[in-house]
Amino acid sequence: MKVLLTGKNSKDIEDLVKSFGFEITALNPDAVISYGGDGTLLSSERTYPGIPKLPIRNSLVCKKCPDHKEEVLLKNLAEGRLKIKQYSKLETTIFYQKLLALNDFVIRNATPIHTIRFKTNQEEKLLIGDGIVLSTPFGSTGYFKSITGKTFKSGFGIAFNNTTEKTAPSFFKDNDKVTFKLIRGTATLSFDNNPDLLKVDEGSQITFKLSEEKAKIFELESLRCPKCIVTRG
Repeated sequence: MKVLLTGKNSKDIEDLVKSFGFEITALNPDAVISYGGDGTLLSSERTYPGIPKLPIRNSLVCKKCPDHKEEVLLKNLAEGRLKIKQYSKLETTIFYQKLLALNDFVIRNATPIHTIRFKTNQEEKLLIGDGIVLSTPFGSTGYFKSITGKTFKSGFGIAFNNTTEKTAPSFFKDNDKVTFKLIRGTATLSFDNNPDLLKVDEGSQITFKLSEEKAKIFELESLRCPKCIVTRG
């Protein structure tokens, strides 16, 4: 199997990867080994969409349980013991460019001293606040949960960020679409951990839905295991 390594410290495991019979390549890999944390996984999916990913936590920042040590995960991958699970992505189009998010899209006020006024087609009343977080089930354990205290397992959801009137999150089915309307103010759109922010002008309308494209991930539990202790971010 040909694999591509990602992560700023991925060179640390090159010899170990080769010892299990993998060929390290930069072109047309059968799988991508994401060596780091959630951010590394998001970046690798954005750069190499659709290729199966094996996330492995960096040992420098995590005390791992026996099941999620590098050599155990690599051995299981080499022997075909790991199953691929597909994860939904959110999709939108802005400036004629299709954007995909495995975790979430975030629309928020461009300057922290000014709120924005906005509506969604689900919540027709005018809302005033910092913005919204549109999340997949995969991403609902992150920013979405920090706002709402909730997670979910299907469809997608919207969290309303710091609105003047407390607003419960909205949840949508797989085939639903939701449109955000910026009534007043200037906002930015970000997605996953992409450093590029897109400007959202007053009067803009942006529609979101679940994409037909999926992320394929081996053994996601390696990033979610309660027995693996992250010592630093």
